[in-house]
Amino acid sequence: MEQSRLSKSLKNTVFGMTGIICSLIVSFATKSVFVRLLGAEYNGVNGLFTNILQVLNLAELGFATSIAYALYKPLKADDERTTAALMSYFAKIYRIIAIVVAAAGCCCIPFLQHLIAEDISELPFTINQLRGYFAMFLANTVCSYLLAYKRTIITADQNNYLVTNVDNIFNILLNIVQIVLLLIYKNFYAYLATMIAKTVINNLVLHIIASKKYPYLHTYRKEKLAKLEKSAIFKNVQAAFLHKIGTVIIFSTTSIVISSFVSLVDAGKYSNYILIVNNVNTFINIVFNSVTASIGNLCVDESEDRQYEIFKKIQYLALFAAIFSYICYICLFNPFIEIWVGEDMVMSMWVVFAISLNAMVGYLRKAVNTFKDAKGMFRNDWFKPLLEAGVGIGLAIGLSYVWGTFGVVLGYTLATIFIAMPVENFVLFKQGIHKSLTKQLMTLVCAVVFAFAVGALGYYINTFIPAGIGWFILRFFFVVIFAAGAFVLATFWMPEFKYYKTLAGRICKAMFAKIKGLKRGGKVAPAAGEGGAESKAAGDGDGGDDALQAQTDKEKGSVDGEECCKERTDAHVDRGEISDN
Repeated sequence: MEQSRLSKSLKNTVFGMTGIICSLIVSFATKSVFVRLLGAEYNGVNGLFTNILQVLNLAELGFATSIAYALYKPLKADDERTTAALMSYFAKIYRIIAIVVAAAGCCCIPFLQHLIAEDISELPFTINQLRGYFAMFLANTVCSYLLAYKRTIITADQNNYLVTNVDNIFNILLNIVQIVLLLIYKNFYAYLATMIAKTVINNLVLHIIASKKYPYLHTYRKEKLAKLEKSAIFKNVQAAFLHKIGTVIIFSTTSIVISSFVSLVDAGKYSNYILIVNNVNTFINIVFNSVTASIGNLCVDESEDRQYEIFKKIQYLALFAAIFSYICYICLFNPFIEIWVGEDMVMSMWVVFAISLNAMVGYLRKAVNTFKDAKGMFRNDWFKPLLEAGVGIGLAIGLSYVWGTFGVVLGYTLATIFIAMPVENFVLFKQGIHKSLTKQLMTLVCAVVFAFAVGALGYYINTFIPAGIGWFILRFFFVVIFAAGAFVLATFWMPEFKYYKTLAGRICKAMFAKIKGLKRGGKVAPAAGEGGAESKAAGDGDGGDDALQAQTDKEKGSVDGEECCKERTDAHVDRGEISDN
């Protein structure tokens, strides 16, 4: 029985979010122990080297994104030979990339001290120790390339929950072991050694799962790609690589610039805030990462009007994530940092504003980039990442002399707002789904203005709440309710709000039906929109999605098929890097 796109996406989302919550809790505990025992300087090194390795990962060239896109069609058509040929080709490419990354990393080792603004003699480690730390970071990344490629087929086949579950289990185990080792030895080498072990074992397990789930990968392992297929992949790789340059420079060089032009200590402080943002990103991305494969499937089968209908539903989620996160960050960042890692790690409100704005802008781009990736529109805006990267790093370095860390973050953010966002929207709306670009841009501008206004009001109200852990809990619940409530009040009249309200109701009913069935000890009948939808899918293809959408569209007097959620293949295969843990 073929699972509907909706049921796969919901499974990916539920499993992902459950694991992320557990992983998030232990990662914050690890970071707290790390900062308190090793200090801001080691924290800065951790963030600096993570960023350097992300830059070296440019050697990946965007093959993961391009291969994932190429896999959608053969997976849908059950073309085992083509799928196996693509994966064999991918494996060879990744082995070459591992060698390139190792060589590039070794070339960086003699110059590490030049990426730190302070005199190395003033820091709690020697230059040889610094090089040893970097060598372990490099080994971790190189090892991951040898096995990580097989996770791509799992996510492209809309089974991202398998990857998420394995990753979360090993992340939790890693953090627990790291906490124990830090408490016993207070040693950075031990901390990094466990990271390498986790990367190898984590990717080995996923390799085994993929091999068992797709046995034909071994059966047809000697299948070769036709020259035409390789040519198509390389064309997409060229464009994907340019996009990756922009992404890496905008998001992965911030700590490098702060460490080089401001201070290593400031880079360490900044990494605390970014850990929060990255963990929240991971949580929110479970929704978006669960959809690109479904959207890619949708873009093959459906009209542009239908695609735009789904786009508006996806963008509604992106707008909520953007506005909600901005308000929460503005109001909660510094009070939480003070409790979590200490008052001396708190940064100015200007830096908080820049980080919050940068995060909001990232979420506002989610829907557009998800659709662009799913439609394979890698070459349409090939120039954008180069322009964005050049302007971004130029502004970041220039403004660092004026405003320090605030200037660095603001510089990157301004490049994204005034270069990346307009170009991305133009490409999708003028060349992809052919809808009103002006209306789309006005929606984004209104969202930013609304977030600024509500965020300012929320921050002002929060000034009346005293400091302390007990008061922070009160502050947290107030801000969450305030931010979510403001968004609901502003959008309750929209069709997208009514759609998600109905969807939430049906999911809750299905859950309650299962719970009642378990209590009775009997077999649970398929609940509407869940098992029933999947049964219908067996007879009607994507009927499961149609059944769920029907409930929403009854209010409008029509029944229309719906693929609510989506599955996005992670464009960048997990390298097993530590994300500032």
